Amino acid sequence: MDFDPEEGYVFPQPVHPSKTSQEFKTEIAGYTPQPGTAALWYLGNTTFILKTSRGTLLCLDPYLSDFCASKRTGERTPKSRLLPIFLEPEDLDATLLLFTHSHCDHTDPLTLERLTQPGERLFVAPFQAVPILRGAGIPDYAIQLIHPGQTLTYHDLTLTATFAEPTDEQELNQVGYWVRAEDGPSVYFTGDTAPSEKVGAGLTGKPDVMCVCINGGYHNLSHWEAAELAAKIKPTTAVPDHFDMMPHNIQPPHIFRKSLWENTKGQVQYCRMDYAQTYIFGPQLPLRRA
Repeated sequence: MDFDPEEGYVFPQPVHPSKTSQEFKTEIAGYTPQPGTAALWYLGNTTFILKTSRGTLLCLDPYLSDFCASKRTGERTPKSRLLPIFLEPEDLDATLLLFTHSHCDHTDPLTLERLTQPGERLFVAPFQAVPILRGAGIPDYAIQLIHPGQTLTYHDLTLTATFAEPTDEQELNQVGYWVRAEDGPSVYFTGDTAPSEKVGAGLTGKPDVMCVCINGGYHNLSHWEAAELAAKIKPTTAVPDHFDMMPHNIQPPHIFRKSLWENTKGQVQYCRMDYAQTYIFGPQLPLRRA
């Protein structure tokens, strides 16, 4: 079925955290995926946390403040986040942090400044995001510059920066990431990207999960273009992201679900992840709530 009316389709809906930041931190720390699987959490925008069966903890694009709207004032503005902050920066224990580009809802100076023990983590980012990391106090030895097509290893993870089409003239080196765990599970984060035949270049296999932007109003993939990419990449599960954070930048995710059905006829599973909830996946296990 391409649309389930029982799931609900009123958008946007108010979101109320079901746990405190400390409780969420404890939940992540206490959850150990079974061998051959990995755990995934969604915090809104393009912020994801991934945990492998060996305990490696990765965070993509941690936007854990309201910096883009109010900078450091804390005042509400038309660009303020719609979603609550599910995890405070001080409670983020990920030791591998990936950044797709330098926009402040992806490389957030305030989140970076509030991280504890930044020198004991690895920060991987394309060129234009690196000065933001440095300006937020991240030491040079903890920063790894990455380019599309480049592959790095970190503990039991192998990650490849994939091609992403720039969405404006000021940001010219955006990337996505294909992340593979040693025991099998893999996920492709498209990052922000405009449509292009080259999007995803760097992938050399089929990911279990593809997390894809659907906010076409900001020059990223539209819901239809995201579905076309899913039909090309052929992940087991496609997860919409970047549809929910700011009033001027939202897109109902069920429209992507319909587009995904039209483009793949059920060959790619749709999953709209609930916020701050544990999901598991693997080569033989489509993404689902734990």
